[in-house]
Amino acid sequence: MKGLYIHIPFCKHICSYCDFPKIVTFKEAKIKEYVDKLLIEFDNYKEYYKDVTTVFIGGGTPNAIPSYLLEKLLNKVMELTKHNNIIEYTIECNPELLNQEQVDLFKKYHITRVSLGAESFNDDILLKLGRHHKKNDIFRSVKLLKENGITNINIDLIFGHPFDSLDLVKENLENFYLLNIPHISYYSMILEDKTVFKYQIENKIITEFDEDLDASLYEYIMKDLKNHGYNQYEISNYAKSGFESKHNMLYWQDLEYIGVGLGASGYLDNVRYTNALNFKDYYDNKLEYKEILSKEETEKEFMMVGFRMIKGPSKIDFLNRFNVSIYDKFKESIDKLIEEELIYETETNYCLTNKGILLANLVFMEFAWCLQNQSFMN
Repeated sequence: MKGLYIHIPFCKHICSYCDFPKIVTFKEAKIKEYVDKLLIEFDNYKEYYKDVTTVFIGGGTPNAIPSYLLEKLLNKVMELTKHNNIIEYTIECNPELLNQEQVDLFKKYHITRVSLGAESFNDDILLKLGRHHKKNDIFRSVKLLKENGITNINIDLIFGHPFDSLDLVKENLENFYLLNIPHISYYSMILEDKTVFKYQIENKIITEFDEDLDASLYEYIMKDLKNHGYNQYEISNYAKSGFESKHNMLYWQDLEYIGVGLGASGYLDNVRYTNALNFKDYYDNKLEYKEILSKEETEKEFMMVGFRMIKGPSKIDFLNRFNVSIYDKFKESIDKLIEEELIYETETNYCLTNKGILLANLVFMEFAWCLQNQSFMN
């Protein structure tokens, strides 16, 4: 099993919290140049496509590009994967840009899952986050997708931003339940460098969100979603049974994936790589990062990403992959984390406790190694 990630870096605007590789452009020629480069880069990985089972087109804003260029990209993906083994095919979309023409393309090229960047249901908060859609756009988009038979829908929401509160979280969740969709990613905002929010906080224009309040919001979100039948299967992801993100599960199970596009990361043949983060270097086929992992690094990484999942890393998967038991390899760390009540053991896995979910970074760091690029962890 392998995943294919395709990065579309174009946006209509820049959000206040975003640090992903992206560019604001309305120049069709620049977008066409990039798509043509993607088609060339695809050919670098021809020997791997037969094993691809999931496809994820992310950004940026994939549905911000002209429809004929989007179709050109989707047609290439179909040609390479033949769709014989694809069990999940996701595209990220901004709600205000989604239209019937795009949805027709999704159906034509067998896209099975759409992830909407909602972020909030409050119009005032959306404006402060730098979003250009409104609450009604989210409901309209979900309705449009459902009317066209696409029901595997995710929405992204953000909590812990500088303007957040328990009342806003409750408002978000109440509106989410009205959508009647199977998946939600509810992320705690990370204050990244080179973002609008970072600048505003450093210049005392706004105040950074309180960590204790952030934790209390997280606890409320986990409890309320559970009460409404959404299983928390990863630190920030919740789903109805059977609707967990299969593509993202590849990351958290430390399986291989191809990364194509500006700033995209991949993991193939024990090598992690990240494409160049600027267009000039990307067009010159340069990498931002590349490292061949040692066996010890791979073992630690298996544990670190595995604990992104609530169920935690699998004993049998570790044994099959490394020919040693997790406990024999990491006895000291496991005993320590169990004693601190951050993890517990089942017959098949080492799992996060409720305390461990709240303090997951302490668990990750127990197995951390000097990884220069951790974009696959976000």
